[in-house]
Amino acid sequence: MKTLLLFSTLLFSVGVNAEENSILEGAAPTVEEAMVNSESPLEYHSSNMFEIPSQKVILDPNLATALGEEASKSAAEKKYGVYTPLKELEITSVPLLAFGFIAKADKKNFRAARNNFIPSYKNRMDDWLQHVPLIATTAMNFAGYEGRSDHWRYLASGAMSYGFMALFTNAIKYSAKEMRPDGSTANSFPSGHTATAFVAATIMHKEYGLTRSPWWSVLAYGCATTTGIMRTLNNRHWISDILVGAGIGVISTDLGYMMGDFIFKKKRILREPRQGAGDMWQNPSFFRLELGMQFTNNLKLPTNTDFLTYTNLYDDNLNEDYYQVNRNGNPFRIPDNYNSKDRTYTNYGEEGPAYGEGISPKIKVATGTTVGAEGAYFINKYIGAGLRARITTAPVTAEGLYSYDDNMNRRYNSSSVSDVWSLVDVNLGVYAAWPINPRHNLNFKALYGRRFFGSLDLMAAYDTRFVNQQTGESRDVTYYGDAMYIDKTNSDDFTVGVHYTYSLKNGVAVSAFFDYDISKPEFDVEYNPYNLDSQKMASTSSKFSFKQHINSYTLGASMTVLF
Repeated sequence: MKTLLLFSTLLFSVGVNAEENSILEGAAPTVEEAMVNSESPLEYHSSNMFEIPSQKVILDPNLATALGEEASKSAAEKKYGVYTPLKELEITSVPLLAFGFIAKADKKNFRAARNNFIPSYKNRMDDWLQHVPLIATTAMNFAGYEGRSDHWRYLASGAMSYGFMALFTNAIKYSAKEMRPDGSTANSFPSGHTATAFVAATIMHKEYGLTRSPWWSVLAYGCATTTGIMRTLNNRHWISDILVGAGIGVISTDLGYMMGDFIFKKKRILREPRQGAGDMWQNPSFFRLELGMQFTNNLKLPTNTDFLTYTNLYDDNLNEDYYQVNRNGNPFRIPDNYNSKDRTYTNYGEEGPAYGEGISPKIKVATGTTVGAEGAYFINKYIGAGLRARITTAPVTAEGLYSYDDNMNRRYNSSSVSDVWSLVDVNLGVYAAWPINPRHNLNFKALYGRRFFGSLDLMAAYDTRFVNQQTGESRDVTYYGDAMYIDKTNSDDFTVGVHYTYSLKNGVAVSAFFDYDISKPEFDVEYNPYNLDSQKMASTSSKFSFKQHINSYTLGASMTVLF
């Protein structure tokens, strides 16, 4: 864009108004042509330094500033203007692609979470929602609402963006041949709907979010994110399909607009980017897609002093008090003649407690994977309000439980079968920002909301030796059976957290975060140590409830759009 700013400043100084696109495409004047008489004290001499000036003109101070800016431009800016090909490439696609491949290892856990909460969900809104940003952007462009490009450049850049997306998506789909979660076809990875939605969203972001208002970017990426979520809820895609599809959509649009820059160069540009689009002092509000690791404390069941004994559970002559739920303390009434010193009791059979002696039974919660979205609007650069929604899945196993075989021999649960625990958090609250400088920012938050816990269906196992009565051969075998079921529940959830954000360019950023959540749910439990006889399960299982603090610590990273 050689001498563009110089030319525009000259026109302004002499009071000539011209339309922006004619300025962009007009012939560039020389420095000498730009000289005008003025009362400015800044002088320009056309002769060299060894001769007495033969001509003296006065240079406008604003023109001198423009001259300096023009000289500082890179070769790419002089050739292509403010939109240079390499500037189109945003690294925001990189975390999305990385998140997708990381989440691939937990894709079945996220599907289990979906089946736990809404197994029969079905909604076709995602079939048309993916196209909403593109339809809106095209309508505004042809209605004369100026965005970045005129009609022809917009159509060319958009068509190439969709071309790249179709190439990448289909090449991977029919190479990976991954089965969809509903088992319908083997073309699940990556999600075509999500890739399409994020192409449309990124086009709106480039055309209007960067030139007009950041709210267009928020609307566009909100539609795209909702499309991806619905593809998972409809059981059409794994979570990894969604994240990789989003990354493909973003990078395809970057490549499409890069090709547009190569083809059109400075031509057919109507609006330049808003000033300070990546400045977090001016734009501290944000929308994020995030992925993290969550560390949650174990569930500690009531201890063996509660005496879930063989006799308690199976003696039909006992008082029914033993089977009733005590929601304010121990799950079972301790026998009246229980001796807490030597841990003995009488008249209740010879069997010991169903829990291991001296063991506090617990549900061990492994490191979980968290996927979520978060947004906040700031009324100034320090204070705002926002919302966070996320889902976490974590493998769990039971420790310290007994099972019984057909001969009433108690077996230690040495090889519990894992289940997947699902947690959904929805919170809103106050956000605060500490703007270190325009590119670096710290966010703090204090949120309140609800935490929803999925159900757990744990199995007990015991090892025994199977003997073939006809051949006399024997082998080791393991029997499994339902031992404990923990029902779905929910509770209040309190969150504090901190985000560090680094602004890249064009209103996008990357973030690292740490969140702490605390809740205290009440769990309803059904326990059935005699887990191999389905006929006895209903009559011998015992139900009880207990409360416990759940502390969760989440570390992660996010892709952020600033507005």
